[in-house]
Amino acid sequence: MKTLRLLPIVLVAVTALLLLKSIGLITQGGYTLLGTDVAQAQEVNSQTPDAAPNVEEGQVEQLSAIEEAAAQRAADSLFSSVNQPIRDNGQVDALPTLENEDGEISEFGNADGVSLTEQALLQRLRERRAELDAREQAIELQENLVVAAEARLNERIAYLQAIEAQVQALVDQQQAQDEGQFDALVSMYANMKSSDAASVFNSLNMDVLLRLAIKMSPRKMSPILADMNTERAQQLTVRMATAQNSSVQTQAAIDQVSPDMASLPQIVGQ
Repeated sequence: MKTLRLLPIVLVAVTALLLLKSIGLITQGGYTLLGTDVAQAQEVNSQTPDAAPNVEEGQVEQLSAIEEAAAQRAADSLFSSVNQPIRDNGQVDALPTLENEDGEISEFGNADGVSLTEQALLQRLRERRAELDAREQAIELQENLVVAAEARLNERIAYLQAIEAQVQALVDQQQAQDEGQFDALVSMYANMKSSDAASVFNSLNMDVLLRLAIKMSPRKMSPILADMNTERAQQLTVRMATAQNSSVQTQAAIDQVSPDMASLPQIVGQ
């Protein structure tokens, strides 16, 4: 009994489905069950390439108004981000940097329109200026050291000259004292009797005797020499003659080496 009630319903449904299928084949899918454009657009997009109608070569497929609107919206959505202006977030592009020999890093360009070549040249000039300043300071330091060393050397020379003057003064004083004592000795032998002086001279050292004989006047020395031993008197005579010749030769050598003052060029005052 239940089967008899369902059968007419099934037949009606099958008939309606066949009718709709036929209408769809005739209208090429232009019908819709809901009657809205959205359903048609979804059905068109869901079709596979195999189900699309074949387009002959050289012909352009005609798009419906719905498809054109959908394509326009897709194009606007795609190119909207491209056409938007770039927003300024306050950031700028980083400039290239340059590292010098000391390891210091500086910008290789600036916003003043200076080229990179000019920047490199200016950087090199600054480094060269720093090198020249350092060299100038080193030279000044060396000059100061030389001046200080020269001052110390002059002080040392002055000190040595003062010591030399003191020593020379002492030597001259000692020589004067010795000469005074020797002159007193010469005067003593000159005032003695010739025989007494001759007896002393016979046993006296030859160097001391020679010095005494040279210092003593010939008038006083001649009687003493006559009273001396003959051999001793001969030796003293030879030594006196040799000493006199040596003095003459020394003076001649000095005169030969010393230039004639008259032959020297004269300095005429301005």
